[in-house]
Amino acid sequence: MSILCTGGCILGVRSPAGADIALASKPQAMPDRQIFFDPERKRWKRLRRFLDAAAVVSTLVLAGFIFNVLRNQRLPELLLPIPRHNYRALPDQSNLLRIKNQRLEHRKTKRKPSDVTLNTGEGLRAAYYVQDDAASYSSFKEHVHQIDMLFPQWLHVDSPNGTLMMMSGDNLREFPVIQGTTIHDPDYLNKIKHVIQTAREETEVYPAINNYNPHTQDWDTGVGDVLNDPDKSARFLDQLMRFLAAYPAYRGLSFDIESIPDKDDPAYLSFIQALYAQMHTRNLRLWVNVAASASNNDLETIAANSDGIVLMNYDQHQTTSDPGPIAAESWFVANLQRVLKIVPKKKLICGLGNYGYDWTLSIPNPKDRRHRKPQVLSTDDLSVSDAWERASDADADLDLDYDTLNPHFEYIDEDNNQRHVVWFLDGVTVLNEMRAARELGLQTFALWRLGKEDSSLWNVWDHPSDSASLQALGTVQPGHDVDTEGDGDILRITGLPQPGKRTVQVDDDEPDPRKKLIVDEHMDVYPRTYTVEQYGYHPNEVALTFDDSPDPTWTPKILDILKAKHVKGAFMAIGSEAAEHVGLMQRIVREGNEIGNHTWTHPDISEISNRQADLEINLTERLFESKLGVQPLYFRPPYDIDEEPDTDDEAAPAWRVQQKGFIIIGSKIDTDDWDEHPRKTPQEIIQSVFAQLETMKTKPQFRGSIILMHDGGGNRSVTVATLPLLIDALRAHGIQIVPVSALMGKATAQVMPPLTFWQRARTIPDSIAFSALGIIGNFIVLVFFVGDILMSARLVIVGLFAVIDRLFRPRRQATASYCPRVAVLIPAYNEEAVIVRTIRSVLNSDYKNLHVIVIDDGSQDRTAEVAMSAYAGEIAAGRVRVFTKRNEGKAAALNYALDRMDEGIFVGIDADTLVAADAISKLIPHFQDPAIGAIAGNAKVGNRVNLWTRWQALEYITSQNFERRALDLFHVITVVPGAIGAWRTAPVKAAGGYPLNTVAEDADLTMSLLEQGFKVDYEDRALAYTEAPINARGLMRQRFRWSFGTLQAVWKHRAAFVRNKAMGLFALPNILIFQMLLPLVSPFIDLLFAWGIVNYLINRHYHPEAASAASFEKLVVYFLGFLVIDFITSAAAFSLERRHPANKGDGWLLFHIWLQRFAYRQLFSVVLAKTLKRAIDGKPFNWDKIQRTAKMSKSTEILTEAAR
Repeated sequence: MSILCTGGCILGVRSPAGADIALASKPQAMPDRQIFFDPERKRWKRLRRFLDAAAVVSTLVLAGFIFNVLRNQRLPELLLPIPRHNYRALPDQSNLLRIKNQRLEHRKTKRKPSDVTLNTGEGLRAAYYVQDDAASYSSFKEHVHQIDMLFPQWLHVDSPNGTLMMMSGDNLREFPVIQGTTIHDPDYLNKIKHVIQTAREETEVYPAINNYNPHTQDWDTGVGDVLNDPDKSARFLDQLMRFLAAYPAYRGLSFDIESIPDKDDPAYLSFIQALYAQMHTRNLRLWVNVAASASNNDLETIAANSDGIVLMNYDQHQTTSDPGPIAAESWFVANLQRVLKIVPKKKLICGLGNYGYDWTLSIPNPKDRRHRKPQVLSTDDLSVSDAWERASDADADLDLDYDTLNPHFEYIDEDNNQRHVVWFLDGVTVLNEMRAARELGLQTFALWRLGKEDSSLWNVWDHPSDSASLQALGTVQPGHDVDTEGDGDILRITGLPQPGKRTVQVDDDEPDPRKKLIVDEHMDVYPRTYTVEQYGYHPNEVALTFDDSPDPTWTPKILDILKAKHVKGAFMAIGSEAAEHVGLMQRIVREGNEIGNHTWTHPDISEISNRQADLEINLTERLFESKLGVQPLYFRPPYDIDEEPDTDDEAAPAWRVQQKGFIIIGSKIDTDDWDEHPRKTPQEIIQSVFAQLETMKTKPQFRGSIILMHDGGGNRSVTVATLPLLIDALRAHGIQIVPVSALMGKATAQVMPPLTFWQRARTIPDSIAFSALGIIGNFIVLVFFVGDILMSARLVIVGLFAVIDRLFRPRRQATASYCPRVAVLIPAYNEEAVIVRTIRSVLNSDYKNLHVIVIDDGSQDRTAEVAMSAYAGEIAAGRVRVFTKRNEGKAAALNYALDRMDEGIFVGIDADTLVAADAISKLIPHFQDPAIGAIAGNAKVGNRVNLWTRWQALEYITSQNFERRALDLFHVITVVPGAIGAWRTAPVKAAGGYPLNTVAEDADLTMSLLEQGFKVDYEDRALAYTEAPINARGLMRQRFRWSFGTLQAVWKHRAAFVRNKAMGLFALPNILIFQMLLPLVSPFIDLLFAWGIVNYLINRHYHPEAASAASFEKLVVYFLGFLVIDFITSAAAFSLERRHPANKGDGWLLFHIWLQRFAYRQLFSVVLAKTLKRAIDGKPFNWDKIQRTAKMSKSTEILTEAAR
């Protein structure tokens, strides 16, 4: 029978079998106050007051900082020579942007250009791009929407070897496309692909292969020898096919071999046949450039062995001929008529020129009978903008020649007594030629070339037959090139772009407006590009400048050299680097050197928005002001405009910078000390510098006095080695080394004016903000490395100890003579669903000298009733006792049982746990050693029913068990788990029983035994299967209790750091480092890696030149190292698990390791943050019981079949 009672009564009923069943309890004494409990919450109030004050201060600082960074502060005016040109207003860009972003359709279908049959139904538009002209790139960016096929002049064949060559992105170095197993992409800077992707166009790219020699600046006629040599020809062909195979994004090639001798013509045609045969089988397109004068046989053969001929219908007169029209209209039409008789229209692309030539002619002396005819002295290759500029400067009248319909003009160079004749092709000639070609049935055109064209041609490019085309030529926007004047490296924009105005007259005899040709044009106003004035050139003076400053390795060495040589340099600092190394920047200024603004992150400012450019510059300037107390006036733009702006894209941001009051510092003498392909020696750099100085004597456009070197951005050992030698060599040649300011006739204090008192006061928020940002940034990076170090330490230290413990430390075996009476304590609260199963698993143990004590801690369900009903017989036999008491918590329930038992050893298990049949028999033998105070069992997740429970099973093996093995070697297990553990009763009672002032009573009690001097070991063969939380919310609630309770226990036993060597050296540091610190900082590893990826992708998209692949690869290596170390550690933990049916299938859990770790890092960081907050705020901790499902996984049910 059974009687239940609540309150303070004690009822006992003697069963017929004589078993005692305690049914109720007397009240427990009030527990000690919980660790960290602060009833008045004084700690939290003090912290809140501090945080509130910090928030107010931070808000004020942040507001001031943002205001200072966003405002465009005008720098102090530096009086410089008066410019020679008046400033002109910038044109309204709104309409230009609308046209730029609008798709001007000339296509009728969405088919890929390579799938369109030429000149049948719809036209295609192609254009040539040259890498060494920045204006060509700018033009492509603006008009990519109007270009179906791009022919970039990237590749050329080298004679006499037939090697496929390419130029570096800076056009300074030539190298083979194929080097060993590496096949280089000519667009390795991703410039062209980036433009196409950003515009969301499907422009097809066909790399052009030519025989132009970039060193001689002429066509290489020796290529004919390559084509005549079977081996070299085959090698050349193989290289082309390997290149195309490596980069399938390129749909084929543009073949442009010119000026080879007639004797090599058969070999040339044979090569085209062989090339087309291979490309055709791979569905690749071959476009062949053919001169307008090509023979009928060449035209017929090439047409039959290509996908199309690009007829270069221009260069009627050229650099090697007398002056004349570039492509007379009648000559242009006659060429097309002849070619169309040989080449099918579906294989013909009509090439259109848009450029000019300036022939310099001698003026004959009437008295010299031998030279009465003018002689051609030289010929300049001009863009259309160049031609207009020369006409405007000479005040010449532009004439559209009536017979040829090509514009031309003449002027006299009085200084040199020379006559100039200029012929060119512009938007008018393009319209006339397109209309004439369309009359012959041609609709596909290719422009030679981007960057030199009349910008107005794009207004008629798509629909030349429209009646509105004539009006579209009336407004002429400036070209993309820049007008440069003067000598020197210091730059100033003295003229701004302005549009031109054109008036045209058409042939009135033609009745059809779609066929009318323009027969006259007049430039009412010439378009003007940016005018850039250069100054500061002094033949016997140079200044040393260093880019990408500062670098903690190389900058101090360079400063040491400058100081020893009594030389002052100018350091162009990157703001983000300067913020990290303020001390170095202070030393630069302190030693009398000058500094300049090199932006915050080193982007190409022509590739970013005005707002971002302003932010880059302002941030850097505010840093200098707040940390150095000066306002540097120098600005050097990164990348392509180090020498001078080459295009309007580059000049526009330079103008904006100049408007802020900056002086733009270029560099005409480039040491190329940054170039690693190949890296120059100090002697080669010095030779290069003197070669450039020598060139200046005969070529004024190269004159300058500023030497460019680098002290940051990479390995600068060569720079350091070169600098003292260069200084000595310059002085030996009588060249004085001066500051940049001296080239302007100014003092250092004038180009770096110090701040006034009130200006310094205004920078206080900036100084605080930069310091805070630096601390945060360094903290995140530090955490990243600390995480790697901690993971490595865990692998090495914990792993080593765990292996030694597992392999070399013997386990106690059970003996018949040692079989003490054991009590098994099961505290239960609302465990009706699982209590019967748990008791049964204990009773089925192969250790028979035990009895079970169930303590029902005031359950609201039928826990006690179900247990007594199911085990009435065992209760009667004395093998089971059931107590009920009012709810006071797990620790109080266990203490209640301790007061009512007299066994010397007891085993504690949770009410949701199933113990293996041999678990208790594996635990008890350890107590033969009187120094043993407790033994931890091996808890496993029994309900592996979903991802969360499998992840916990993985954690139990790789974290808890792994660490217990290591600590077992020193007998300092810090937690005997409530799921399964055996205890010596006497020291437990001596410690006061289970503590009531911490919520992780098992950890607290374990540490108490360790402080008493007892050993606490681990028995990995004693298995128990516990029910784990089945979702993230339940897991967080459980781990919040664990982490808070563990922190309470560590704080409570903090004296053990000193008093107990084993705990102070191993146990407690293990908890703080690997259970607290590592999980707390781990999310920063993910954060830094994610930010690194985002930052790299943003840079690659918006300004690929600023995207450092090396830095990104280094970040990836560190992160992968972190993952690999974690995986190795986890694999080691798995390898140490004993072979047991319970472990079958555990190996598959390893495949979850990286996903589990990522999820756990975020989850546990939140848990630990809550833990720290609760410890500070002093709130009481309320037990948050997890809802039981009473479900175990199938494998667990099979292993514990007897328990059911």
